[in-house]
Amino acid sequence: MEPNKSGGFRRFLRSPVGRALLIAFAVVVVFATFVYVSLLLAIPAFLVVGLMVPIYAGLKRPRYLAISGLVIMLLVAPLASVAYTQEIMTPTGFAHSNSSLPYGNGGSVLQDAHVSPFVGSTTTNFTWTVSVYANYRPPGPATINSLTLYISTCPGATNNTTPYCSGGYDFFTVNTTAINATGETNVTFHYTIGIDGIWDWQMGLAVENTTSKQVQLIFLVGDPTYNAIQGPVVGDFASFIVELLPTLYVYSFLYLGAPFFFVLLLYMVFKSRQQRHKDQRQRAAGPIPPTTPPPPGPGSAAGPPSGTPTAAGPMAAGQPADERPCPNCAALVYPGEPKCWKCGANLSEASQPLRTGN
Repeated sequence: MEPNKSGGFRRFLRSPVGRALLIAFAVVVVFATFVYVSLLLAIPAFLVVGLMVPIYAGLKRPRYLAISGLVIMLLVAPLASVAYTQEIMTPTGFAHSNSSLPYGNGGSVLQDAHVSPFVGSTTTNFTWTVSVYANYRPPGPATINSLTLYISTCPGATNNTTPYCSGGYDFFTVNTTAINATGETNVTFHYTIGIDGIWDWQMGLAVENTTSKQVQLIFLVGDPTYNAIQGPVVGDFASFIVELLPTLYVYSFLYLGAPFFFVLLLYMVFKSRQQRHKDQRQRAAGPIPPTTPPPPGPGSAAGPPSGTPTAAGPMAAGQPADERPCPNCAALVYPGEPKCWKCGANLSEASQPLRTGN
């Protein structure tokens, strides 16, 4: 029962509906791995669902495998663009500064920092809010001088030059000095960015040691790579899908397509060699002898039918009557073959007489 069920399932996968479902399944697997796991793991996932599963189902034609792989890549990129855009437009949580020395003393000096709204247009007046707890500043004679908001398209940038972004980038600063040096103070910034894009921000609190006059900056804890807080997003959903799409197509064709088509090429070479070896073994074994004709029926004339070789003819010598030599290498070839199996020379029925025996 199991072999029959397996064979039936594979026959279903070879049907038009089965092929469509197979491609849809591959798109879902590659998309989910690409977006929610990692790009590196999406490569073997693509090879499995895009090559191994179709080949198992009997869909072994290289042309079909190449076209289905191309369709999968073309569909994965826009789906990934939608998912990434949704992720980009999802508000981040509140940010805090480090609570341990030398940036804090039993608690975070900067707490509950956030921007509102998280998504807006070029005319939106965005609001940044943070609570400053002066009692958590590092120990020693110190005063809080100012708080600065840094807004940039370069993640983590706190000035116009940073090693994270080699080229030019948009950068704005907003300052305030109205901070209570002894208690809790809520600070608010308002700024209209006016430029579409995905922005990042950071806050720096300047704490000056009254004895040494050295100024220490206390920053919010952002992402582990650039120490930036994402937001706000200026623009609409559709524009970001279109903006991300070219980059995702490059990633799809470069990181997914290159390994896929390389493995497909190896598969084609392997199948071609396998077929050539099979043909050579068949030719080395010689032509298949004709089957014995049925005995003559009642009333038929005795003796072999007209045109049948006798025992003294070519059949008795072990060679069929219609074999002929290749005009280039003299290898025996079958009738109607366009090329010689051994040397590849073009054959013509009119150019060489049929071989009729030794």
